[in-house]
Amino acid sequence: MREPGFILQVVTFVSLVLLFNHFEQRVPGFAVNRRRDLALNVAAMALVIFGGEYAKLFIRTIYDSVNLNVVMLQNRFSLLPGAAKIPLAILATDFSLYWMHRAIHHPLLWRTHMFHHSIPEIWWLAGSRTSFMHLVLFAVPQVFIGNFLFCLAPMQTGIALSFSIFVNLWIHTNLRVNLGPFDALFVTPNFHRVHHGGQGLAGRNMGFILTLWDRLFGTYLNPRELGTGYPIVPVPVEKQLWRMMLGI
Repeated sequence: MREPGFILQVVTFVSLVLLFNHFEQRVPGFAVNRRRDLALNVAAMALVIFGGEYAKLFIRTIYDSVNLNVVMLQNRFSLLPGAAKIPLAILATDFSLYWMHRAIHHPLLWRTHMFHHSIPEIWWLAGSRTSFMHLVLFAVPQVFIGNFLFCLAPMQTGIALSFSIFVNLWIHTNLRVNLGPFDALFVTPNFHRVHHGGQGLAGRNMGFILTLWDRLFGTYLNPRELGTGYPIVPVPVEKQLWRMMLGI
């Protein structure tokens, strides 16, 4: 029988897909052909769902092989109450993934990230394009922070991962969103769309939850400066598609 934390993730995913799909059809931010590359996008989502679990298991196995749980036992963060651990773990993961995102844009790791940038049109399903090696690299800080630094209980992990599901669907939705003064604080679909643009924009707006990291480390670009007319510039899908999906 599945743990409540896993069930929470499934319910979160299904609910958010229905919600974002509804609003994308009612008030789309941009005209998109949702049938374009539909089979590829569905396959990519399956890779994220199943490959993501294997990636986390693989990284967890490596950490266990070096007895990281013994090294991290009774660290101060693990002793915090759950109400504090969950938001702090999310914040630490957001910071770590900002830097991991910058790392996979380096030529040495770019092949792990190319598949994601093959998206020709941004909407919630297309945003699932993620290579297996991308999932593995992102699992490195995710597993360390959640399982070893903060020692989250299964339900706490479920809550944190459910929030991660929301973030990944949210930033790739085909919606134009105005959060008012909170636009300056949180990553929105408008903010992340810049990252998929051409003319050097792939090096901008690397964050996932907070815009703070981009502002602090020089990768921030206000979406309003570009307007809405800039194109999405995808990486061409290679003939050996399996290599792109594996990230090798």
